[in-house]
Amino acid sequence: MILSTLSSLLLTLCAAAPAGAEAGLAEVCTPGNAWLAQDPPAEEQGAESEQEEAAEAGESAEPEADPEPNPYLAIVGGEVHTVTGGVLARATVLCKSGRILKIGPRVRIPEGAEILDAHGMRVYPGLVAVESFGILRGRGPSIADSFDPFALNVDLGLAGGLTTVQTGDAIAKLTRGTLDGHLLATAPWTSLSYGSTSPSARRKLRQRLEGAQEYLRKVREVEIAKQLGEKDTPDVETKGVDMEAVKLLKGEKTARFRANSAKDLLAICDLLESYPMRSVIFGGREAWTLAPRLSRAGARLVITPRAKSWADDRLNRPNGWSIENGRVLWDTGVEFAILPGQTSISLGGLAGRDLLTLPMEVAFAIRGGLNQDAALRSITLDAARILGVSDRIGSLEVGKDADLIITDGDLFDYRTFVQWAVVNGRIAYDKQQASYFAHIRPRPEATAEEVAAEIADALIKAGAADDGGEGGEGDGPR
Repeated sequence: MILSTLSSLLLTLCAAAPAGAEAGLAEVCTPGNAWLAQDPPAEEQGAESEQEEAAEAGESAEPEADPEPNPYLAIVGGEVHTVTGGVLARATVLCKSGRILKIGPRVRIPEGAEILDAHGMRVYPGLVAVESFGILRGRGPSIADSFDPFALNVDLGLAGGLTTVQTGDAIAKLTRGTLDGHLLATAPWTSLSYGSTSPSARRKLRQRLEGAQEYLRKVREVEIAKQLGEKDTPDVETKGVDMEAVKLLKGEKTARFRANSAKDLLAICDLLESYPMRSVIFGGREAWTLAPRLSRAGARLVITPRAKSWADDRLNRPNGWSIENGRVLWDTGVEFAILPGQTSISLGGLAGRDLLTLPMEVAFAIRGGLNQDAALRSITLDAARILGVSDRIGSLEVGKDADLIITDGDLFDYRTFVQWAVVNGRIAYDKQQASYFAHIRPRPEATAEEVAAEIADALIKAGAADDGGEGGEGDGPR
């Protein structure tokens, strides 16, 4: 919006305004229209300060305390891609104290709110990387102790649209410039090895899960006995029981596998059908060949659409890599997230192979037939669901964390730039302030003619309000 440049010209116009227009201009400059003039001159406010009044009355004026920072941030006029509620044209996203307060085309903006003009731009949820390397350091809760909020990779991650990453069993936000709200959760994952090439490893894992299953069966029997009044029933011994396996079967942890071939994927499906548990499979290169089986087993995947492996003609079955992997999985109801081949940020090599340009990897799945709604979910809501934090992030909904990005074009167009990234309701990245991207297609500044036209329009509205028209208070951005 051009209105952000008006305050520098209002003094000149106030002096040059003809008689009868001064009242209208003064109305525009009032605190009730703070969206138009954030710092109006004292003579236009029409009242002296409280300190001056106290001095005239012969009273000592108490120094005022520093005002609390305004908790509101409004993203105005953008095409809002909510993920769960469709696309809203020319809508406003109002954030308060780190959460999304309102979303819609007619949202009243509180006085003093910080405003981002997203007209002609698109608003998306912040992107989520289910695995990352080198952006954050440390493991688990200790990651907050080693977080550098001014690190270059944090800034570059935000420039690529990332607002949340998983690393070292921790799920953390890229809260550039602050430590507040950095750690989101810990990843309750347990890595398991269950491939087709190691029968002994498969046998040992099944024995662990069988022992855990038997333990849970005995625990249920004891609980039922106690409910029936059998007070002398002894508790179940935990000696020799793999409690990590117990947590997997109880759903307290998520099993994490790595598998690409159809044989390994089938072996994991057999395991999940015998011992149902929450799981995520990284790889899934040949998942398209057995998508219905993966769906029945309840497996979730993290795939890399450009991880190529050519088909083996000696096999009498579909095999190898397919550009349609994501589309087939989506059509059969398999939940998945997308990652590039390199889960770090790289400043060299081919664009689109690392987290700096994550949407380019997703664009390859779109080329294979995946619809754009599903593509967006794979790096927002579905990625958050795999990490177990979809109640906080992944979509633009009232009550969720205010993590979002504003882009100057379609997210999956290689020419698109992230103009702003907002984390916890706070502007964490502004392309115009990033020395490495600011010079590339900078945002246009308002001309003097455009500013004058905006001021004239504001004067007309203020005059209409004085005449009892429809303008006046409430005519600001909604």
